[in-house]
Amino acid sequence: MDQQWLASVLPSQQKLGQFLGDDPVTALLGLARSRAPIEFGPVGDPGDDPALKKEFALAQAAAAALKENKDAQLSPKQTQALHAFVHLLARPALRVVGGAVPAIPQSWEQLDTAHDSVVSRTRGVGRIDTSTRTHVGTGWFVAENLLLTNRHVAGGLCGLDVHRDLAWLDKLPAAVVATNAVWDDDYSRRAVWDPAEAPSAASTAVGAITRIRACHALLDMALLDVTGVENSKSLVLRMQASPPASLARHDVYLAGYPGVSPPYSVSEQVAKLLFPGATASGLKRVSPGQLVALVEDLPIAANKPRASHDASTLGGSSGSPVINFDNHRVMALHYQGKYGAANFAVPLWLVKDDPFFTSNDVVFAT
Repeated sequence: MDQQWLASVLPSQQKLGQFLGDDPVTALLGLARSRAPIEFGPVGDPGDDPALKKEFALAQAAAAALKENKDAQLSPKQTQALHAFVHLLARPALRVVGGAVPAIPQSWEQLDTAHDSVVSRTRGVGRIDTSTRTHVGTGWFVAENLLLTNRHVAGGLCGLDVHRDLAWLDKLPAAVVATNAVWDDDYSRRAVWDPAEAPSAASTAVGAITRIRACHALLDMALLDVTGVENSKSLVLRMQASPPASLARHDVYLAGYPGVSPPYSVSEQVAKLLFPGATASGLKRVSPGQLVALVEDLPIAANKPRASHDASTLGGSSGSPVINFDNHRVMALHYQGKYGAANFAVPLWLVKDDPFFTSNDVVFAT
């Protein structure tokens, strides 16, 4: 699966030639140089590391071999090097810094072209944390003072172990009632929504989550009431009422707070460069990618599948909007994924008439 996924996300040989020119290693080092200071400040020249140069040369050779033959036999070191290639060029998770997305690779020119529209959408996306600022997931405005996130994020806010307790869903209804009562009684214990680019006690746009309004009975969706966010109506992300023209290889991007500590599948040299330890966890990022297909049935009706995409998502991405590059409307709600394998999201246009939305006055774009 790992090698198949790598083959599917790497640009074509022709595009690789356009992006990297006659000296691919220097081109990759240049991109690394532009990314490193954004992640953790000036640290000298990453190009001074011979191991990094060797890895990028290995990545380029492996990419060429894999694009020529997707069944080519790659060594573990070649595969590892290709993951550095993916993080830099094919499926990056790009920091939002100072109201901008800097260091956009040439392979995602549409992200550069639509930069202002992309950044404006990220303003309505925020971290969902407990009252003690433990990061649980991502949420975004679907109506004034109303957030959409995952049901398992709501479960986490209720103190349930949604990853290890197989009975957490059975416990959720009672836990929601108990949690809402606690929040009504003690404001200091309310969870928070924070759109800051990095966690900060000085953030001024933090909203208090006052109530878990609804959890879908079958799908991984939840609605949360929030207060204290000025003019939240202007932050609403409109959802798309119809499917995209193509469900496979349609360009999308996610906005959210993926944790990247520890880094996935890359060498120690690349890890230190792109994902500097715990400081990279829970920072606002934009992750471009593509819809892959509609796979498996959702438990809502026959032939109502879930959307799969290949953008880079990690822990903390739960609840991120999957946004259409064509019109910057939300197409799906990310709820589960494994880097290098698959990601899954609820295709929202299929559930636009669900009482979960209609009874809560959530309107889809026409």
